[in-house]
Amino acid sequence: MTKYEAKIPFRLLWAFLKRGNRWTLALIMFLMAIAFVNMFFVSSLFDGVIKAADQQVIDASTGHIMILPDSKNDEIINAKDAIQKIKSIPEVVGASGSTILTTTLTYNDIKGTWKTIAINPDDEKTVTKISERMIEGSYLDANDTSSIIIGRQIAGGEDVEGDAFSFKDAGVGDTVTVGINGISKDFMIAGIFYSKFIDTDQQAFITQAALKDYVPTLDGMINRIVIRLDENADETQVLGQIQALDIKGTAYSWEDAAGIMKSVTKSFLSINVLMTLVASLIAAVTIFIVIYINVSGKRQQIGILRAIGVKPSLIVWSYVFQAIVYSIAGIIVGTAIFFVVLVPYFVAYPFSLPIGDASLVFNPLDYFVRLETFIFVSIGAGLVPVLFITRIKLLNAIWGK
Repeated sequence: MTKYEAKIPFRLLWAFLKRGNRWTLALIMFLMAIAFVNMFFVSSLFDGVIKAADQQVIDASTGHIMILPDSKNDEIINAKDAIQKIKSIPEVVGASGSTILTTTLTYNDIKGTWKTIAINPDDEKTVTKISERMIEGSYLDANDTSSIIIGRQIAGGEDVEGDAFSFKDAGVGDTVTVGINGISKDFMIAGIFYSKFIDTDQQAFITQAALKDYVPTLDGMINRIVIRLDENADETQVLGQIQALDIKGTAYSWEDAAGIMKSVTKSFLSINVLMTLVASLIAAVTIFIVIYINVSGKRQQIGILRAIGVKPSLIVWSYVFQAIVYSIAGIIVGTAIFFVVLVPYFVAYPFSLPIGDASLVFNPLDYFVRLETFIFVSIGAGLVPVLFITRIKLLNAIWGK
């Protein structure tokens, strides 16, 4: 290819863009932008859902690190001393010891078995956000020995997923009978919480002062320590520091303690991959249609170019560059739509799910992978109609047949 021939695709590209209808060009770029947004939006939304689900586990149940008794004990030995040691680690924001109890709860002749957790409310506020998720009533006071707060799944009511096994719309001020090891006591429902983490929403909370008054033999027993870290902390490093403290218990990261939520997030990752493939296919079809219509409308021009000696390969390259220009324009406009319109909207109005409120998450690496994919898909989808048009008979192309 001579130096002059190398300039021909760019000259043709410039002529197509300069002489083309501006509104048509704007529409093409808008369609390309929507195709790119669709490709990137789905991934960002699923990343947001996964992040929201993970955050719910941390905020409503495990904190960043959770310590449970080792296999030889039913409680964490010297738990109070262990908590003080843990709090001395600079990256630790809070640590709360609690007692997990398997209890029977009875309300209006409805009886069920749920976990009741005895906590120090002031410490618990530093590690979980249950106190911020009250939908009725109020949170516990550290000195309250007669109140209980219950999760939405226990209280029941309209639109509650587990209403069939709940108290059927129990409310604040109602009385619940708690049974532990054959000992029963009436508690007043002080509040109902909705954490959007179903395992936590199937639990009830009382104070450690109430447990001491209710079952004195369990006073001081702690079988769970929940730890919250600074946002910038290295969880693996802090976990190693905690394990080095020789605490009579086993420390787990929130990911190891997440349980069923790990399966949920893995499912979302699989769906994300599938939806990304679908979005790529939609982008390819959109680009193919745009280029095909554009090329079909210029069939006679392409025939004339061939008739005056322009090689078909040069015409093909001009449309390849055209597809690249359209894709880059679509990326620029699509990125603007994403950050100026979609991100602020989802920040103001998160996508509400039973496992959390999801916003869009921007992942730079993921963005550039999709950017490159979009450009390559554009080139591939743009090549097909151009190759088809340039291979028809010259006279047919000139006559537009």
